[in-house]
Amino acid sequence: MSRSQRDAARYAQRFGTLCVLGYVLLSWAFRFDMSQGEQISSLIYPLDTFSMYAQAPTPQVSHLLVRNRQGTVFPITAFASYDCDEPVTEIPTRCSESRPIPYLFDDLARHIETHRGAGTEDIELILRTWSMRSGAPATLASDCVVSHCRVSP
Repeated sequence: MSRSQRDAARYAQRFGTLCVLGYVLLSWAFRFDMSQGEQISSLIYPLDTFSMYAQAPTPQVSHLLVRNRQGTVFPITAFASYDCDEPVTEIPTRCSESRPIPYLFDDLARHIETHRGAGTEDIELILRTWSMRSGAPATLASDCVVSHCRVSP
């Protein structure tokens, strides 16, 4: 390999290294915090840091679910319409111990708000909380009633 070819290869390697470092610096420079919490950042692809895949911030995590009179639990999307006694835009103070993942809670609350309508079955909208320990399965910690609603399938 001639000297000019070695120099060109070295410059190409340096340029590649600078590009990777520049990308990493840009992805962290464009970070910003949103109202849901810290480090939900850089929603501009390809500079996204994918914070949604980070570990849960606490040893407990909660999720918004529907529980019928028999105690059976369903996902929010299992019903076509909701008629709730209270708005579901934020976590009530009585459920302050619950720790839902903010963007998931917001998506489910938006689903309920956009699927308003008369319902025939009485249900409870709950925040179910699980405790998590490293190396052990998640265990049910508690349920907190967010609102009473009537739903239709």
